[in-house]
Amino acid sequence: MPSDFRSDDMLPVLPPEFVNAPRPQLSFDALLPKPKNLQLTSDQVTELAAFEAAFIILGPAGGAVLQCPGNQENLLPEQKCPYWAKCPLLRVKKAPAGELCPIERALTEQRFSGWCQTINTDPIDLDEVARYFVSEMVWTDIQTHRCTNILSTGEAARLTQVNVTEAINFTDAQNNQQVLPLTWERVLHVNTQRLNELHERQHSLLKAWMLTPEQKWKIARAEGKPSGNDLGSKQASRGDKLRKLDPAFE
Repeated sequence: MPSDFRSDDMLPVLPPEFVNAPRPQLSFDALLPKPKNLQLTSDQVTELAAFEAAFIILGPAGGAVLQCPGNQENLLPEQKCPYWAKCPLLRVKKAPAGELCPIERALTEQRFSGWCQTINTDPIDLDEVARYFVSEMVWTDIQTHRCTNILSTGEAARLTQVNVTEAINFTDAQNNQQVLPLTWERVLHVNTQRLNELHERQHSLLKAWMLTPEQKWKIARAEGKPSGNDLGSKQASRGDKLRKLDPAFE
């Protein structure tokens, strides 16, 4: 092979009209065709537009709000919504069946605005990375409220639950059919485990965005800003001192 050989010498030469051709425009209408002849009223069009806007602006958090199951009469506690024991609307039998849960709707609105304020961004101006972060934090906030409300009532308030093992049929050494009876055991409630997972998820998101109290304290120190007197700043300062004494400290 000649020493001056270049790999691009083997590339085909495209005609000028192809090279200079306008780039085709992406058409979402062609990729995702819209339904036709829906024959919606003006109110229905407005409702659909609001539903679409919720997903566009709020991201996945727009679909996180619980759909109210109504007054939930004649249902077992485990079949009811997470707020059934405390919901004021259920108490007066005015739960809006089929509508967005007023409790979680208000929670989503407040949390979304609050997390946007935390990262100093207007909800309308979120880029997709920031929208993902805010939406994930809102979603974990909602899940945390559901878990804590479930764990605050009845048997679940003990943070344990009873698991039942199924009866087991087997053949013994004498070829006789035997049946082990049902057994019960008390284990850690599944929502307690879920809470731990949610807390770890939120903490990992906060660390990724440098928003833990310790990280914010370190950033302020690096920028020459005075340390705060809040609990988070004091804990971060104490942790930094301990790490200087013991590098293995976490």
